[in-house]
Amino acid sequence: MCLNKDRLNDVSFRPKIMTKYYILLLFFSQCTLAQVINGVNMIPSWDPVDKQCMESVHELEAQWVSLVIYQYGDYQEAYLPELGYDSRDQKWGETLEGIEKMIEYAHSYKLKVMLKPSVWFPNHGWPGDFELANKEEWETWETLYKDYILNYVQLAEKMNVEMICLGTEMKRAIQIRPQYWKKLIKELRQNYSGKLTYAANWDNVFNIPFWKELDYIGVDAYYPLSEDETPCTDELLERWQEPKKQLQQLSQKHKLPILFTEYGYRSVDKAMWRQWEIENLYDFPANHEAQKVGYEAIFQAFWQEDWFAGGFIWKWSPHDSVAGGPNNNDYTPQNKPCEAMIRQHFSQSNQP
Repeated sequence: MCLNKDRLNDVSFRPKIMTKYYILLLFFSQCTLAQVINGVNMIPSWDPVDKQCMESVHELEAQWVSLVIYQYGDYQEAYLPELGYDSRDQKWGETLEGIEKMIEYAHSYKLKVMLKPSVWFPNHGWPGDFELANKEEWETWETLYKDYILNYVQLAEKMNVEMICLGTEMKRAIQIRPQYWKKLIKELRQNYSGKLTYAANWDNVFNIPFWKELDYIGVDAYYPLSEDETPCTDELLERWQEPKKQLQQLSQKHKLPILFTEYGYRSVDKAMWRQWEIENLYDFPANHEAQKVGYEAIFQAFWQEDWFAGGFIWKWSPHDSVAGGPNNNDYTPQNKPCEAMIRQHFSQSNQP
């Protein structure tokens, strides 16, 4: 729209046009001020650590850290309605004592915190397959899960934790028992004043019945994009177009931003393909270029979109000096070529 200077000098015209431009200016100012979430998922430590464990996150120019808390389910020929947490058998970083310390450490570095519980079935597959035999078993397990998460909610409220992820990839549990999760969200809202999200697996994100009751649509973004050993950035950007379109539509439908509760790639051949199929292939040689290209493409595809809230890298170790490295082919980008590129990207996107 081009404006005639004479009309701008017309007093009768000026209030109308200035009002319109003031609204537009206010809108774009709010968009500019809203910073994307640049965070990492920090895995729990077996042994106690000190606050230096957050130094590497700070140096990465990240502004958030997600503290991953594993709780342990049981499987013996079938899933059992049991749940273990905050016990002597667990890692220090999964206990209430350890989590409290980690929150304290993060806040001392001005890092915002998300607590991210995950159910783990040792030696038995994916939590999305978790399913119990009858109503009684479900009710037993659900009581245990609620008690578990409320422990951390109370801690989070006391320590001003900024966000809680109320569950991770519980595909069948939500499909079969949706009302339980809706009631759980209501109870969390009554006891916690921070933001809430849920981490849906990438292929189940459209089947979650309670997005409208949360603050972010959480996605564990392990989309299979390319079977090439080391794809190029342009190829990945092309492959991102359809998932990106679908996520934008989901965001518009629920009027909520998309948050990648997990994203990342192993430094290995075919890192952008079916990541669950290469999960345990640790004898493969490291391919750092593949990891770096994957991050470059996801940053280019999403980080400038106004419906996208950012995300948390999978994964980050609290023991930075021994994490990653030139021969490591796991997910962490620590002490690999990819780390410097992530730092540069975070630094640039943190600017208002």
